[in-house]
Amino acid sequence: MEKLIVVITTYNLENYISEALDSVLMQKTNFKFKILIGDDASNDRTCEILSKYEEKYPEIIDVKYSSENKGSLCNSNRLFDGLQSEYFTFLDGDDVWIDENRLQKQVDFLDSHPEYMMCAGNTQYIREGNKAELLLKPEHLNKTYTFDDFINHQMPFFHVSSILLRNKIYINGLPKYYRNAETTFENCALRGEDFRRISHLELGPLYAMPDLFSYYRIHKNGMWQGASEIKHRIEGTISYNFYRKLYQNTKYFDSLNKDFYNQYSSMMNYLVSNLNLINEYTLTNNETILFTELLKDISKQNINFNYEKNNKNNIISKKRSILKKIYSKLKKISICKFKEFL
Repeated sequence: MEKLIVVITTYNLENYISEALDSVLMQKTNFKFKILIGDDASNDRTCEILSKYEEKYPEIIDVKYSSENKGSLCNSNRLFDGLQSEYFTFLDGDDVWIDENRLQKQVDFLDSHPEYMMCAGNTQYIREGNKAELLLKPEHLNKTYTFDDFINHQMPFFHVSSILLRNKIYINGLPKYYRNAETTFENCALRGEDFRRISHLELGPLYAMPDLFSYYRIHKNGMWQGASEIKHRIEGTISYNFYRKLYQNTKYFDSLNKDFYNQYSSMMNYLVSNLNLINEYTLTNNETILFTELLKDISKQNINFNYEKNNKNNIISKKRSILKKIYSKLKKISICKFKEFL
């Protein structure tokens, strides 16, 4: 079993992947590590570049190619399924590590602190090719964060490029919900690193180191940066809907259900007010599918939609009113049958 595996996913990253790989290969460690790469059928020069690196570093780099573009979740699932290593870390193919001792520092910490599940550091944004602000403020660093901190919104966002994790989940194979979500609207809740971080945080705390470990590149071709604001809101609501279902029978449900309610309300207000959905149809086909599948899933659940029980009737009435208006518009363009949601 490997001490550590660096997992990288790529899709059409010919302009960035060499810099990302070089930043991993420059790491100075007293242990050997592997680089496991999954390419999701890139149609630019990414595979050509990966092949050259794999040929040059056959003992370190292992590339999994694909003849078909199956999406981010399918691509990452095949890499994490049964991952055989003590630790792992993830790097998007367009981001960069900047500390050559990053892996050694983090492995040393977890080796000497077995009670911790993760450790992370700071990240700097790269906007339009220029260094920009730091992600985290000094007061967020040199601190321990727990799952309760996440639930109570007392934990800042740590970028995936700075996190190293103890491999306690994937070594035994993927939990079934990862596979189940591959071809459903909920794949957005699992394809990124948010849930990966959350699920490991449930097993043990994260320590925030003071070091600056990585650059996070902001560009229009990024999966998150390239999406619309309404898609961000729809996918955020889908994620919290998934979380509240997963933790329905735990002490965390009420907090996650409240977060879902807030996300849902924000999404609906944006749809109706900002996009003027009632008077003008402005969703893309993909956004429409995500939105309608979310509403369908909510309608099927035997979960109290409203966390404020005293205001239940009022909130549901408002919800139904908004959905009726949206249905009236969508009916004219014959996109979906919304009657089942009302």
